[in-house]
Amino acid sequence: MTADERGFLATLDTNPNDHTARAAYADWLDEQGRRYEAAIERGRAGLSEVYFKIRRKSDGLFSEGRSPSQSRVRWSAKGKTWRRMNDVRAHMLNLKDGKSYGGTPWNDIEVVLHEVRVVFTAALPVSVANGTLSSRGANVIITEPNADHAEG
Repeated sequence: MTADERGFLATLDTNPNDHTARAAYADWLDEQGRRYEAAIERGRAGLSEVYFKIRRKSDGLFSEGRSPSQSRVRWSAKGKTWRRMNDVRAHMLNLKDGKSYGGTPWNDIEVVLHEVRVVFTAALPVSVANGTLSSRGANVIITEPNADHAEG
């Protein structure tokens, strides 16, 4: 561990909610070629959302998981996402056949991380019509700029 990394970790240990320091640490991790850890740190800082998927290496399809009544896992281009690695592990451990992942050999399976950067693009004003409540609750109005063009 380098002095730079010890400095980042000491800062984050002192103030774990310092999102600026966490973002700087993520950038540093990227510069060191540690992309996985960088993505996790950006997720902790609220700069991105991190998801995990199980992928079959032979064709690139993603696991849809399986129900208890199924013996094989279904595969698709989209697949199921998990928010935490521990949930992926738990899913895999719940499979009864230790020789394969629902019929696919373990050496054809990998877990991939998807990182989606969070970009706040607009804030839309919210109001209650005439300050009254209907029988179903408030009559809430969300004002969209150029609403006629937004739905295109």
